Amino acid sequence: MKTPTLCSAIAGVLPMALLLGCAFNSEPAGRTPARVVVDGEGVTAVDTDLGYHVELTRCRVAIDTLEFTSSGEMHASLLRPLWDLVVPDAMAHPGHYAGGEVVGELPGRYVFDWVDDGALIGEATLLDAQYNGANFSFTRAKVEDGVTPEDPIVGHTFELAGTATLEDEQWEFSVLLDQDDGRRVVGLPMDIHLAGDEVVELGIELFTRDPIEDDTIFDGLDFALLDDDGDHVVVIEPETDAYNLLRRSMQAHDYYGVAVL
Repeated sequence: MKTPTLCSAIAGVLPMALLLGCAFNSEPAGRTPARVVVDGEGVTAVDTDLGYHVELTRCRVAIDTLEFTSSGEMHASLLRPLWDLVVPDAMAHPGHYAGGEVVGELPGRYVFDWVDDGALIGEATLLDAQYNGANFSFTRAKVEDGVTPEDPIVGHTFELAGTATLEDEQWEFSVLLDQDDGRRVVGLPMDIHLAGDEVVELGIELFTRDPIEDDTIFDGLDFALLDDDGDHVVVIEPETDAYNLLRRSMQAHDYYGVAVL
């Protein structure tokens, strides 16, 4: 049952909204196709807090559905039903997330390597709006995603490999990293205004070094200590402190972004 306050608010606003609605453009909102590609520029060699010089040679990931969001004004008459114009913003409505209103999307599951700079991920459709961010969900790779049954990433979210160097010693490391299926990463920075007359290419970024805080995804990892048998080959195993530390780092939205290319 609606409260008297809400009923009064709707009764007062509805006539004005209906009058304004008569003047709204009835044409569909402009749509801009966008190529979404891998942007590997942020996957750089980094020096960690423990002094290791770390470089990734492989950084594969499995994700599900990229959402592109706006937190500013959009074509309200075209992107929202009349109800959203008369109900206070504090009341949640479909398409509203902490990261903003979803006004563009690349649906589907994708497996790609962040080292493969420029590789096409997919074609998104975006409505005319000011874009301020993006979201995606982690998943775990399946054969249906275009990988072979023997591919090591099957059943996992990340496949990482690289080298870590300290003074005159070097270790090769690898890890198959799992995130909770469907875990969302919300609020990737993005800044573009679309008016339907551009050719747009968006790059999905991973930063091995946080561009704001200056920490790295490998901080806290002591590769020498992880080399139990002294062969300079490190496999980071599940349910270890190193695995959990890296897993938490890879969950943080601070290390991801969207570039307009």
